[in-house]
Amino acid sequence: MSTEYGNIPEETIDAVLHQHDIVETVGRFVHLTKQGKYMKGLCPFHSEKTPSFTVTPDRQIFYCYGCGMGGNAIKFRMEIEGLSFPEAVKIMAEEAHIPFQNTGGKPESPQDRETGRLLQAYEWSEKFYHFLLKNTEHGRPALEYLRGRGIGDKLIDQFRIGFAPDRWDTLVQFLDKRSFDLAEMEKGGLISARQSGDGYVDRFRSRIIFPIANRSGKTIAFAGRILGEGHPKYVNSPESRLFNKSRVLYNFDQARSAIRKQRQVILFEGYGDVIAAWEAGVHNGVATMGTSLTEQHAAMIKTAADEVLVCYDGDNAGQNAALKSIPILEQAGLQVKIAMLPPGVDPDDYIRSHGKERFMRQVVEDAASTTKFRLANLRRNYKLSEESGRLDYAKAGLPVIAALSSPTEREVYLRELSSEVDISFESLKQDCNLIRQEQHRPAPGQEDPGPAYSGPQSGGRGGQYGSKNRDRGDYGGKGGFSKKGSFGGGNYGAHEENFFPQERRARPNRDLLPAYQAAERRLLYLMLQDRQAADYVAERLGDEFNVPENAAIAAYLYAFYAQDREPDSSRFIASLQDEKLEKTVSSIVMMEGPREWNEQVLDDCIREVRKVPHLRGIERKREDMMRAEKEGDFLLAAQIASEIIALERQ
Repeated sequence: MSTEYGNIPEETIDAVLHQHDIVETVGRFVHLTKQGKYMKGLCPFHSEKTPSFTVTPDRQIFYCYGCGMGGNAIKFRMEIEGLSFPEAVKIMAEEAHIPFQNTGGKPESPQDRETGRLLQAYEWSEKFYHFLLKNTEHGRPALEYLRGRGIGDKLIDQFRIGFAPDRWDTLVQFLDKRSFDLAEMEKGGLISARQSGDGYVDRFRSRIIFPIANRSGKTIAFAGRILGEGHPKYVNSPESRLFNKSRVLYNFDQARSAIRKQRQVILFEGYGDVIAAWEAGVHNGVATMGTSLTEQHAAMIKTAADEVLVCYDGDNAGQNAALKSIPILEQAGLQVKIAMLPPGVDPDDYIRSHGKERFMRQVVEDAASTTKFRLANLRRNYKLSEESGRLDYAKAGLPVIAALSSPTEREVYLRELSSEVDISFESLKQDCNLIRQEQHRPAPGQEDPGPAYSGPQSGGRGGQYGSKNRDRGDYGGKGGFSKKGSFGGGNYGAHEENFFPQERRARPNRDLLPAYQAAERRLLYLMLQDRQAADYVAERLGDEFNVPENAAIAAYLYAFYAQDREPDSSRFIASLQDEKLEKTVSSIVMMEGPREWNEQVLDDCIREVRKVPHLRGIERKREDMMRAEKEGDFLLAAQIASEIIALERQ
């Protein structure tokens, strides 16, 4: 029986994992030392001084207790080299001389063949333009211009910069002689059709060429900067099968390793800024290529970083663009800082004028918080020399400060505002508190819904363990619970660490889990070790886990065993292809505890898991009873009280 992951046969994935030992795979990038049955080292995905990165040879997985990254050998190669799942499997298969086919035995589609030809054409065109820049008279003026801008040969090679001569058919002839279909090349954005409709011409002429790569480093588009003055200054390849500017960040492929290490991205507006910053030692810089930041860009950044430093031009357009980027980045869950450049100065100019040391010290290291930046941006609109201007600025700035959750931060900014507008701190604080009351007043009956898993929906994976809930894509999971009296303590006191004391020692700073969450993780731990345990839980609990991620993992695990697979954590992780679930499974597998089980152990955990919906129901009934009492409906309150007693007896 063969299933496919991304059109790759399961047998190929199994062979790749069998041939690539996790210790050897990780050891090529991380210095590992043996500690008992584990291998330890400094995590390559975040900065640390004390090793928290652990490799487990017998389970063929890695896991970092610091940042939570984990998975098998394929996942490690994906993350360390910025590869997609198919790309990682293909490379690892070739290294182990394993036949690779990415179509699961199906014939290659015309679209796949066209994509392959375009990628090859872009690769050859990039090398052609690079050769013209460095080795011909046509490219000499451009080469001198770049060197005059501080971009030497090393940077030119690093960023594969090229030059398109001032001729109509240089690239057309190059592609035609290599038997590329010119109509296909025009569709892919490499060349343009003549206005007369008769033949093709070069899209880029007399322009310095900057290759634009996807996250795997393959060139998918070009940006051409005019040599000298003229309009438009930049011309980009049109969007095509390969290139969508809303989903591509310039230099992300080269910067990804540094981004993952520092967990930070520096976001620029243009190619020159990225290249100048690279020379200054900033290797985690990317650019939006002259287009507005999109939610897709933010999501792409979030896969590798926790923080973004926005370093846009110091003119009004750049600062307004920075202001618009803040909510997009924050909604993606990223921390945001803003570089404060002098008016009218871009990062490239600043580095060339003041040097890389001053750029690092005064721009990167002294970046402002979003609150400070918002206030500075507002301040430009008011004349603080006039009383009316100061009052208006105070009224505009107070809502920005009131939105801060930290009382300490609010006090700091209120004191700064007080000194700027010459209004007492106490008066500003009083107005700020009034604004906060309005901003944070919950709607009647509003509750915190808790975390919800929104991972991939999967059809056809359920096998004999499938459920109608999972067909809807929700895996039968329940929402989170975050009201007073939650299950983190009090009468519900058991924790995961009571089950796995060695796990507690391995991660002493981790928050204690509520009893039901610890029970769910223990069930999954035992299910991952033993198929019979999974069968037992499937029959008695199914996917009625309370934590949505755990419900999803259980559903996938039932499907995994339904394919007559034996327990294998590494291969199970390979079947998920969802980063959040992979990390969760990796952390569960790394838990230290007895692998043996009996029905009593499983029944105790299942009972703890099943309590939660009833306890939540009781909590809701208590709220209904209190509401009825406040409204004076004592008959209804008494009726609800009897219902609570009945539920508690159950």
